[in-house]
Amino acid sequence: PPRALQASPATPEAMKHRGQANVKTALYHSVSSSQPPTPILPPKRILFLRHGQAVHNPRAEKARENGCSFDEFLELMQQDDAYDADLTSLGEQQAKDAGLEGIFEKNRLALSLVDLVVSSPLSRALKTADLAHSPRTASTPSPKRICIESFREINGKLLNAQRRPRKELETLFPHWNFSHIPATDESWTEELESRRDCSERGYQGLLWVMQQKQDNILLVCHGGLLNYLMNDHPKVVLVDGRFSETDDLTRPVGKRFGNCELREFIVSVWDCNEFSGCDKSAAKTQNGYETNYIGEGLENGRKYSQPII
Repeated sequence: PPRALQASPATPEAMKHRGQANVKTALYHSVSSSQPPTPILPPKRILFLRHGQAVHNPRAEKARENGCSFDEFLELMQQDDAYDADLTSLGEQQAKDAGLEGIFEKNRLALSLVDLVVSSPLSRALKTADLAHSPRTASTPSPKRICIESFREINGKLLNAQRRPRKELETLFPHWNFSHIPATDESWTEELESRRDCSERGYQGLLWVMQQKQDNILLVCHGGLLNYLMNDHPKVVLVDGRFSETDDLTRPVGKRFGNCELREFIVSVWDCNEFSGCDKSAAKTQNGYETNYIGEGLENGRKYSQPII
């Protein structure tokens, strides 16, 4: 497959701000070297797609582009808030344009190889996935579709972060597998989820994806989650592998995803013990997520704690 991104922060300044500069920099140089350690799982090609514009996005996203603070951004989303916010008409068109039968040749080529579709349980992500990679393609078998709770947006406080009950989702999206999510939304609270909890949740979800048998995966989720996962989690390292003349090299790999922006990654998982200075402790968050890679399905039968992605 085409080279792409391997898996954190776009700048040393961002890393230093989070107190992780030394370790993150060492990990970056290790995984991007010509002879990195041998991965503990086969690499996978993952296409990360943010959902299309939803009803709570237009004003907040425009203000964010103009440099507003996070508090201002949040206030605008609250003003335009809606339960399990749906796509706008523009958002639906964005999903079609970015998709398998859309207007971007690189996207069409990348999506044509997908053998598993994974999505957040929020309707805007599920609908984006179906519009971008239709489950009703006559020419080729439709890949399996699985909904995973770990990939929902930053949780709490906002109505647009609430999800529908599983039975309702099964009615609205009958071609999806919802067996991995609870029957009701048990995790939403009136308090906004912390950056740490959100990034840890995304990390756990990505470890789950890496243990699936499929090799070419479309993952549809959210801008806030992707930002925290890719830029904040101490065990996730981004390496810019773009080299084509058609790539937009002016856009940093750690920049927040735009609506329906698709990024292609080659994702690998390494044993933390292969890296000097790597914190191997299991981090338990207030939401109960514990960082412990179970090693399910590995031929050597080992379990790995705190693997590097």
